[in-house]
Amino acid sequence: MSQTSTAAFPRRTVLAIAVGVTALAVIVGVVALRGHQTATTTDASGAVTTEAGPSSGVPPEIEILLGLARDATKEGRLVAPQGNNAYEYYLSVSQLDPKNTTAQDALRETLPFASQEIERQINRRDLEEARREIALLRDYDPTNYTLIILGAKLDAQQQVVTAEDEAKADAIRRRNG
Repeated sequence: MSQTSTAAFPRRTVLAIAVGVTALAVIVGVVALRGHQTATTTDASGAVTTEAGPSSGVPPEIEILLGLARDATKEGRLVAPQGNNAYEYYLSVSQLDPKNTTAQDALRETLPFASQEIERQINRRDLEEARREIALLRDYDPTNYTLIILGAKLDAQQQVVTAEDEAKADAIRRRNG
């Protein structure tokens, strides 16, 4: 399985969940709208007046995904855990609405912070997670120089880990005989 399809699977899952939540939200919204076509308020004289509710013009599924992304960002979940992080939510918004400036701006602005988190993963030798996170960020910007450098650092760290593992295995073989 390629890195891209591995990173894309959780987005599809997130998107499916978001669509389900959206459908539920739409049903609740329609029921509420039918019950309260217009908002009612009482003015200073005690007369009841009606006002139309505001409309943002943004589809509800995008609003939900943006809300989830904002919450994930506030909680520091930029690229992890898989399936529940800001980057995957913002990428899902971009797939639904490629011109959504909120998602595009957030992806661009959080990339340096997400890159730092990936570098920490590499330094902790959590290489599979770092590989997944790099693939996730490359879905947004495949030619980003920082991601190219992180990919090279990941490969170098993988070679170090492999060499260390081989040396340990060789030492065990010599000890046992």
